[in-house]
Amino acid sequence: MSDPSPRLTAALADRYRLERELGAGGMATVYLAQDLKHDRKVAIKVLRPELAAVIGAERFLREIKTIATLQHPHILGLIDSGEVNGTAYYVMPFVEGESLRDRLNREKQLPVADAVRIATEVAGALDYAHRHGVIHRDIKPENILLHDGSALVADFGIALAASKSGSTRMTETGMSLGTPHYMSPEQAMGERDITARSDVYALGCVTYEMLVGDPPFTGSTAQAIVAKVMTEKPVPLQRQRERVPDAVEDAVLTALEKLPADRFASAAVFAEALTGSARTATRTSTGRGPSWLSDWRSRLALGVAVIALAAAPVLQLRGRGGVDLARVSMAQKTFAQQTIFAARWSPDGETVVYSATNTRELGMGPGLGQRAVHPRLYVIRADYPEPQPFGPDSAHLLAVSSKNEVALLTHPRYLAQRLFVGTLARMPLGGGAPREVLEQVQEADWSPDGSQLAVTRPVGGGVQLEYPVGKVLYHSGDRGYLSDPRVSPAGDRVAFFDHQFQYDDRGTVMVVDTSGNSTTIDTVFGGLEGLAWLPDGKSLLFTAARNSPYQIRRAAVGGPARIALPSPGILTLHDVTADGRWLVTRDDRPTRVIVHPPGFAGSRDLSWLDGSRVSQISADGELITLSDDGTLSGVLYSTLVRQTNGAPAVRVGHGSPRGISADKRWILSWVPTTPPEYWLYPTGPGESHQLSWKELESVSSVTFFPDGRSLLVCGSETGKAPRCYRSPLDATAIDPVTPDSIATGLLRPDGRVLAVSRTDGWWIYPLGKGAPQLVPGSRGAIVVRWSPDGKALWVRGLTGGKPSIDRVDVATGRRTLLKTIEMPPDMPVFILGNIALADDPEVYAYNATSYISMLFVVEGVR
Repeated sequence: MSDPSPRLTAALADRYRLERELGAGGMATVYLAQDLKHDRKVAIKVLRPELAAVIGAERFLREIKTIATLQHPHILGLIDSGEVNGTAYYVMPFVEGESLRDRLNREKQLPVADAVRIATEVAGALDYAHRHGVIHRDIKPENILLHDGSALVADFGIALAASKSGSTRMTETGMSLGTPHYMSPEQAMGERDITARSDVYALGCVTYEMLVGDPPFTGSTAQAIVAKVMTEKPVPLQRQRERVPDAVEDAVLTALEKLPADRFASAAVFAEALTGSARTATRTSTGRGPSWLSDWRSRLALGVAVIALAAAPVLQLRGRGGVDLARVSMAQKTFAQQTIFAARWSPDGETVVYSATNTRELGMGPGLGQRAVHPRLYVIRADYPEPQPFGPDSAHLLAVSSKNEVALLTHPRYLAQRLFVGTLARMPLGGGAPREVLEQVQEADWSPDGSQLAVTRPVGGGVQLEYPVGKVLYHSGDRGYLSDPRVSPAGDRVAFFDHQFQYDDRGTVMVVDTSGNSTTIDTVFGGLEGLAWLPDGKSLLFTAARNSPYQIRRAAVGGPARIALPSPGILTLHDVTADGRWLVTRDDRPTRVIVHPPGFAGSRDLSWLDGSRVSQISADGELITLSDDGTLSGVLYSTLVRQTNGAPAVRVGHGSPRGISADKRWILSWVPTTPPEYWLYPTGPGESHQLSWKELESVSSVTFFPDGRSLLVCGSETGKAPRCYRSPLDATAIDPVTPDSIATGLLRPDGRVLAVSRTDGWWIYPLGKGAPQLVPGSRGAIVVRWSPDGKALWVRGLTGGKPSIDRVDVATGRRTLLKTIEMPPDMPVFILGNIALADDPEVYAYNATSYISMLFVVEGVR
């Protein structure tokens, strides 16, 4: 490989230090570089000058902005882009690993399970891109990178920008889009309008090659290959490899149909067809799982069927990138209304032990840590898979040793975040009295041979880690604490979470050896809980939330973390079997959508998607919008619309809903991309369209005016302070309606006054003439909406320990109780989430949250 040219090196020297050429292709040259600002390795792709001349550097950079919005765990993202020496470049993360082409060159054919997994991950990335209007056009093994075994799709950018330059001008350069072995027939014919089904065809070719060693059509020249693509049928897979399952072959051959209409409608449907058989193939080829699983499934066939039906719309409407729970073996193990604190496998992987309490014991409201919580131990054995209590009446599980000895806390006192402190005791898993050995212990784990314990204990205002007991390896500091200590399979290290503040679920994943030398696994996460070593002792699984819902992640010691199991619920890791094949997890399903609809006495539970959040309710109370975490990356949401009478929800688009028009024809949605986007989606017939105001450099908020025919847009023109404007629904013009320095606000029902939150309280700003007015006593108030008469603000309150809505008079600040929120009678509510009110205060919708947990076992997540 040649060194970078001096001109290129000099042009980028203020931002990147080019080190060497990584490779060159027909369209670009790739260099390894050091990002000087962020001190990291990156890959810089520089377009060939003749290609840049065809596309135009400025046009290329404009088109590639679309790629910057694609945030998906299986898409190689865009970091930066620019123009240099008459051409264009863009910067991507440097992936340490290999391409799929490299692996195919080395292995020729892949195991069926690996081929299906890689194809499924790529399909998830493609489906995500397709739903955002981006077609790849050049899927091939060279553009699929393998990082820690996980697929990353690269090179969306060049194909997208080049495709818009026109095929004639591309031909003049001697370059073409696509690679003959993987071109769809319509792409080979030079059709301009390429659809997502062309990418499905290319992925079918790649999957075919992973399974049999060659793409479906080969030849000595590109023309010979294209001729076969147009006229011949691919040789069936099973003629070349008998062990390819029937369903996998059917899926691949369907993807390779000549006519686009005969292929799968989307990459997601292709993935579903592949994984239907892949689950069986994986289980039968990798060995035996827990013996009780198949018997238990048979006994609860009806229950599993109900779960599958309930999960179907979740998998349909959530972002389909990455892994979903339908693509691994997963079975529910508990069904009671319990809050589960900890769960562990027995050494043989046949028994699960866990500690839990009745959810109602936790109650609701603040001060939970001051209440008495009495957990019990339960066991699910191979010969009787229904949970059975055992041990003391009040005990909390810590760990199960290789000698079938349980470490537990007796007399546990609940602190916070499912954390207890008590007396450490040892008890045989087969039964017997516990033997207390050490006071004031929080958590513990056994050494691999079952002879020693690693413990965390509160000492000196913080928490210290001891392994073995008495030898201090780490201390949290006075304000912090440590949690989830887990001893490595070799017994030479302990992994744990280091939290900067007490009882804060944010923290850092750490590993310390027996000499006290510590290593940081990854940077600060939120929602840290559940930590387990994989059998090789080189990697860890743990649960965390980072700009996304809770996900199970995997990280090598000293390396970054990646998502190992995206899930539609809040899936929390607890333990891994000794062979690493099975997980025991806790799924918290706390969020329910509760509605008091018009003309109905009492509430309706309209829960439909776990994690969905109430956004708005129409003035008449008949329509609600929900924001569902629609992608596993947590960047985008699904905008859902639903009738409050319980009619099925309809997804109208992406983003977080920001308003419902007065005639209920339009939903305004905010899409948290970079930069953010605002869209109008029709609730019935009509076309969605993006809102864009050319006069504004930035937009901070958009809401409907009460007439439903115009919008209140708050933002700033170049070089000016923010203010608010009136705009028609087609965003063709803006008209300023407020003074400077107003970034957002709530419109009064008549559309003439804006309520604005300041540090000293809520201010009333007339739109037009008039002086602003401070609402007395409104500092810190959480305003839900204006009253229908425009004389008061409705704010959240707490009356008699129950959540309420209070009325605050804007002229006097007088506060009176308007409505006490009715809680679901069948669920101990812990948190009242988002709330929306109609004009009638008896009509409202909100999210209710509690800690109801269920245990699952999961296979196939590595």
